[in-house]
Amino acid sequence: MSVDGDSKKANRLETVGNKETMNLHNILYQNVISSPYFKGLYERKTYHEVVDEIYNSVSSLEPFFKGTHASTAFCLLYKLWTLKLTVKQVNGLVTHTDSPHIRALGFLYLRYVCKPADLWEWFEPYLDDDEELQVEGGAKPRTMPMGRFLRELLTEHKWLGTILPRIPVPIARDLEKKLKDKPLLGAFGGYEPNDARVDRNGYSRDADEYDMRGGPQRGYGKDRGDRDPYDRHRGGRRTHEDEYDSHGKYGSRDRRSYNDRGQDYYRDHRERRDYRDIDYGDDRREPRRRSRSPRSDDRRDRGSGYRR
Repeated sequence: MSVDGDSKKANRLETVGNKETMNLHNILYQNVISSPYFKGLYERKTYHEVVDEIYNSVSSLEPFFKGTHASTAFCLLYKLWTLKLTVKQVNGLVTHTDSPHIRALGFLYLRYVCKPADLWEWFEPYLDDDEELQVEGGAKPRTMPMGRFLRELLTEHKWLGTILPRIPVPIARDLEKKLKDKPLLGAFGGYEPNDARVDRNGYSRDADEYDMRGGPQRGYGKDRGDRDPYDRHRGGRRTHEDEYDSHGKYGSRDRRSYNDRGQDYYRDHRERRDYRDIDYGDDRREPRRRSRSPRSDDRRDRGSGYRR
């Protein structure tokens, strides 16, 4: 074997798992290889041609379009697999400056085929990358910073509904520990919790805990402006105490268990019913229990027509 052949083999990215399916879920794999779009990619035979196709055709990162039709992004991801990329080519993908989707497919490529022990070395320099990436298209497109996208790839078992390759438990625990030691840099210069869950409007359900630590109050929708998150009269977020005061004891924000709330409700209801059934009389000193209806007393006195 020539020296050039040895160096090229040494530069090839070391991969694990199924050499045919690229560790894709079976349903996704079958839809990719049967896709007319993927079959049309046969003419793209070089690395640079595939990168140009990603730049021109990929606008989101869903695995499927319209049911079970494989998306353009994942067809091109598997096309990259057929090229058997080298370390230099993968590095060119994740550092590409023309399109964030080229970078995202590079990281997805690593997540699917790279050795789990090497993932941190590839991902760590870009965990604070704030380049915006559109991950879902359609009527309600969703974007996220590149750094958050990488953190989800390292910590989640699925990506937009498709199963990712399993990371061994010891390595997964080590990744979680490293991510906790390296919190996500927020858009306002502060740090956000690693497990912050953000909805389509940018609101974080973990923002309450984060605000208590004195960090920047991130998570408002674009139309809400710079508002106090705890001022309900100015459109801010309502706290549990606000809901408790406005709804009363049995409000929708009552955080007690269902059984506790139910027992309190029926006990209080029974007390109100018993109080209603007490007849204090004229002097209000000798209460006596009365029946549900006056007619039932007459029937008891006559001894007929009354059934229990």
